[in-house]
Amino acid sequence: MRIAIIVIGNSRRNNYLNGHNLRYDGGGASGTDTSSMLVAEYLASKGHEVVMTVDELEPLLEEKLQKQGKKFVPGAKSYGVSYTNKNFDGIENKTFDVLINMLWFQDYDKLPITVTKSLIYWCHMQWVYGIDAHMAYARKHNLTLGMVNVSTWQASVSQNVINHVKANYEKTKQFLISNPIFDEMIREVEQEPIQKKKGKFIFHATWPTGGDVAMQAVRELDMPEKQFHAFDYFITVHGHTESYFHNHQAVDRKTLYKHLAESEYFIYPLYTIHKVLRKDTFACTVAEALAFNTIVLTYPLGALPTVFGDKCVWLDAPPGTNLDELQRADLARDEEGKFKYTKNIVDKINYLEANPEIKEKYRTGGRQYVLENFNINKIGKMWEDCLEELTK
Repeated sequence: MRIAIIVIGNSRRNNYLNGHNLRYDGGGASGTDTSSMLVAEYLASKGHEVVMTVDELEPLLEEKLQKQGKKFVPGAKSYGVSYTNKNFDGIENKTFDVLINMLWFQDYDKLPITVTKSLIYWCHMQWVYGIDAHMAYARKHNLTLGMVNVSTWQASVSQNVINHVKANYEKTKQFLISNPIFDEMIREVEQEPIQKKKGKFIFHATWPTGGDVAMQAVRELDMPEKQFHAFDYFITVHGHTESYFHNHQAVDRKTLYKHLAESEYFIYPLYTIHKVLRKDTFACTVAEALAFNTIVLTYPLGALPTVFGDKCVWLDAPPGTNLDELQRADLARDEEGKFKYTKNIVDKINYLEANPEIKEKYRTGGRQYVLENFNINKIGKMWEDCLEELTK
């Protein structure tokens, strides 16, 4: 089967997106980037021909890489997957059985390809964008239309839209497939003699989703040996002057995972620079932390409580807020900045430090669950079954 996967929103990366760079050569990537790449590699390993398109990098980032002697070669393969741009340069055969799309891409008419069997929209975000464009393309080319939800919560908030699609295009089918984790790299890092470091904190989500709040909480903790390590594939970490603050920006997974293996805590406050609370549809960052026995402190919002259950340390609501109301809201706004509150975070960490048995329970409680439920072999097989159902 020939499969094309369109991944957008990655023009601000510190290296070209492919399997090697993401593993070993400084390539930072989002959860969407990584999930797409892992599924692509799995399908390629099963004999399918997979082509993945990525955005052109921002000019300054492109210039920096060229000075380092690096360049993007359309059509080049990495770990069995061919990478190209949306012109499909370097790809001789532009006819595909399946097209997998996601995020906000709708410019189907600009694609120089032919799709013969199925279009899949991979619902990575809370909202489904461009649904009329997806239906129109599927109808025009007589394709089945697959809608893939990454969590039950994501399915619930987009179900009205998907029901609309089902009612207006009878060749629509819906699937529930979680995002995969990078268990191959997790196990590779685990082979190294890495130990947890007392008082090491990590923030490896995009910095605007609460990095400054997490740093403020660590600032308030009385831990003589504390460290705070910040990572962001989007390269937006704010500068802090404390000696224990370490700004790594975007790094490859091998580097990030070594730090995760050493870290005790991941504080994830979900408060964004837009004064809106982030509601993850899956949260690869949380899954990665749990896989490395790193304790996750966050709020039970979005898909987090249904995906991870009791594996996270759930923070109490800041004064004057109601988590149930915020969870029900289509857009959870916090204009007053109530989620900049840090006393609940500091108190929870102090409690765990004073109760080592409870701390150990949270430290080790999520690893096996994550590795068993979100490994790429399990998730990849679900994708194979989905493709078979849509193309039979």
